[in-house]
Amino acid sequence: MHRKTRIALLCGIILVSLMTCGCLRDFEESRLRIADLDISAERVTSTNVLLNVTTYVENNGNGESGEAKLILKAFDSASGLLVGETTTPAGRIDKDKTISVSQRISVEREGGYRIDVVLFEDDARLRQRSVQISGIGDLTPNVHDIGIKIQEMDFLVENVTDSRVTIGVDLYLTNEGDFTSEDLHMLIKAREVDAGLLADKVWITTGNIEKEKTIINSCEIAVPDGYNYIVEALIWRNDTIVERGEGVVQLNPKRTIPKDEEIVSSDIRVRDFMEEAAEMEETEYGRVSGATEKKTPGFTSAMTGVAVMIAIFMLIRIRRDDNND
Repeated sequence: MHRKTRIALLCGIILVSLMTCGCLRDFEESRLRIADLDISAERVTSTNVLLNVTTYVENNGNGESGEAKLILKAFDSASGLLVGETTTPAGRIDKDKTISVSQRISVEREGGYRIDVVLFEDDARLRQRSVQISGIGDLTPNVHDIGIKIQEMDFLVENVTDSRVTIGVDLYLTNEGDFTSEDLHMLIKAREVDAGLLADKVWITTGNIEKEKTIINSCEIAVPDGYNYIVEALIWRNDTIVERGEGVVQLNPKRTIPKDEEIVSSDIRVRDFMEEAAEMEETEYGRVSGATEKKTPGFTSAMTGVAVMIAIFMLIRIRRDDNND
């Protein structure tokens, strides 16, 4: 009897333990899941395609999740070989929240691929979503995509002469493409913001930039002092603008350039924007070009007439005096 009681008690303990473990496991089970997956071709070149994979991670749990991360893998459909992989942290996700995580991976522009997204929480593998893509070779390359991006522009006042300011321009160029870039022409120009007048422009080249490298190209522009300018950088391939960037130079401390707002015109001295402004001079009667020959001071027609009349009068007077004698 005692033996049967002990066996029954032991079985009850085991059963309660199993039930308790199951409850704990259910309570602690993560509620993170991959809700959806979007794939798009962000950049298409003649040989490669940069895929943008956006994963939507949803937390259906009762509290904040642990540290989540996503591993993106691309497998060649024919060979099954891994051709690319990237890992992106997603952080902690609040309860009843859905976040989107964008990841980029480059594949060759041919064949098909299996895209796997694996979700981890606190380094524990939770979920996986797979998508098969094909027809990569049918995508049309972007012929204007040179891979070079104008990341930033810096300006430095190098010299001030009379009313003109020489500004040094540093351009940060990054090659985000898959190969060393071409050496392309680049136009740098400064435009006054109120009247839109072009103050100066200069041509330089980008040089050959290695893959995933950033270089600094420099040039100088000379502009009239006391105005505000938009400095534009345009990269050309043959007869087409393929990349552009801009920066702001403010030489008028009394004004600021409102972004995306209508600009009210102020007084503009158009003479400041003439290429030969330094050769022009002001007189009390107007503007005279330095290249124009100045007239020699002399008698006007009115004064000449008066002088002739005086000469005639004097001649008559002299003859009368001679007759009287």
